[in-house]
Amino acid sequence: MAQNSTCRRDFLKAAGGAALTSSLFTGNVQGANDRVNVAFIGVGRMGSAHIGYAARVPGFETVAVCDVRQPALDRFAGVKARKDFREILADPSIDAVCISAPDHWHAYMTVEACKAGKDVYVETPAFVYLEEGVKMVEAARKYQRVVQAGTVERSAASVQKAREMVRSGALGEVRFCRAFQAATTDGGVHLVDILQFAFDEAMPISITAEGGRFSMQATLRYPGFVASYERRAGSTYGTAFHGTEATLMVNPGAGMHVPHWQNFLECIRTRGKPISEIETCVRSTATCVLADIAMRRGKTLDWDDAAWKLEI
Repeated sequence: MAQNSTCRRDFLKAAGGAALTSSLFTGNVQGANDRVNVAFIGVGRMGSAHIGYAARVPGFETVAVCDVRQPALDRFAGVKARKDFREILADPSIDAVCISAPDHWHAYMTVEACKAGKDVYVETPAFVYLEEGVKMVEAARKYQRVVQAGTVERSAASVQKAREMVRSGALGEVRFCRAFQAATTDGGVHLVDILQFAFDEAMPISITAEGGRFSMQATLRYPGFVASYERRAGSTYGTAFHGTEATLMVNPGAGMHVPHWQNFLECIRTRGKPISEIETCVRSTATCVLADIAMRRGKTLDWDDAAWKLEI
């Protein structure tokens, strides 16, 4: 699939301009005692887990589930069960949706949910093709929706503490970071997001990568530091910040999902920006997509060079 040529600043303007405003969402404000009716689209392993997390947040009411597989729907009694997600979006009694469908559905369903006036929790990765990410951000802004992404590490106490230490200078000057994961996991977006969350960096300025399906070594160059992303068999999972005074290793662990849903509920009620607003997940997902492109093309992708084109 051919993508339009672009440059880093143009992509950031399209995919992140809304993040510069202090009041991105201005929809109807729910009262403090109102319950938010939520439907879950895709109720496999992750979707079912989200139902459990939401149930632990007073204020959410699970009213519907959606999946193309009848056995998946049969597991949920007492709520509406639909096979066509469009019926969920057309239901005026539903305030928000959680999208845990396969990756290639994330962008389309998010855009359609925003158009239908629903607030959205969408799993990672945000999209498959770069153009889709821009459309997701545009839809969130145009229809004034709260869109929380599934980069749940931002709600982890350990990651928030690490961000505080990096920004305070407790590690000294941080010039190199390392993110690493096992080849059998799909945590690339999450690991890159931890780095970009810690530094408030939108995107790398250049990306070089090599490897194959089950292994990758990517070098992400940001304005103030360099990051290494590794995906290989036998690797553990984590992020390291190497400063001139100390090195900090971060593994988010458990306990992230319920606070993430609590943040989503708060933002639905206040119309504030969630901790993992869609702009940030689009940037982290785009970084990973570009790393894969750099690996397959065997060359460095430089966002400051407006001449190069993306070919997938």
